[in-house]
Amino acid sequence: MNEGFCSFDKFDDTVLVGFIKSGGTLCDEAFENMCARYMGLISSIASKFRNCFEFYEHSDIMQEGLIGLMFACRTFDTNGGMSFKNYAMLCVENRFRTIRRHTQAKSRVPENNIEPIDDSLNVVEDITSMSMQETLEIKEFLNSVYAKIEDLLSPFEKNVLSLHLCGYSYKESAEKLSVSDKAVDNALYRIRKKLSQ
Repeated sequence: MNEGFCSFDKFDDTVLVGFIKSGGTLCDEAFENMCARYMGLISSIASKFRNCFEFYEHSDIMQEGLIGLMFACRTFDTNGGMSFKNYAMLCVENRFRTIRRHTQAKSRVPENNIEPIDDSLNVVEDITSMSMQETLEIKEFLNSVYAKIEDLLSPFEKNVLSLHLCGYSYKESAEKLSVSDKAVDNALYRIRKKLSQ
């Protein structure tokens, strides 16, 4: 980072989130600073799930936590009534919860019942193997999705969507937001309807 140009240490989390959401020239450096700020907390949260990650390297666990942090940066709503720190930790913890659920589900399936997936159907790719054009197209698509979410959803709907994407059930989301299960169900219905237009 060219410190003569911009020192991110003086900015609070919400300003850094703005840089990250903008996707501009400061996006990467802003996220690097956010990672430095939250690495200790991510490590602390990961330690609570260490029994679930026996086959993961420490660097892989931290990478999953950073994916949760990036999701938080991209979806944080400054009008949602929650601090960024609390929201980010919620997203990171839910990233680990999702991995735990997948790991537990996989361990319950007998090995002889697992069928290999055709490589052409595998949507998870190594980002380093993508061309610059593919990377730009994905980034452009994601930016359009984020813009659509920002434009169409209310603050409450954004909170419901964030919790849903982080792996929370209707009941857990309702408890977190202090509303009824039905309110969460209705919000998700509206979200699907708005985003499918």
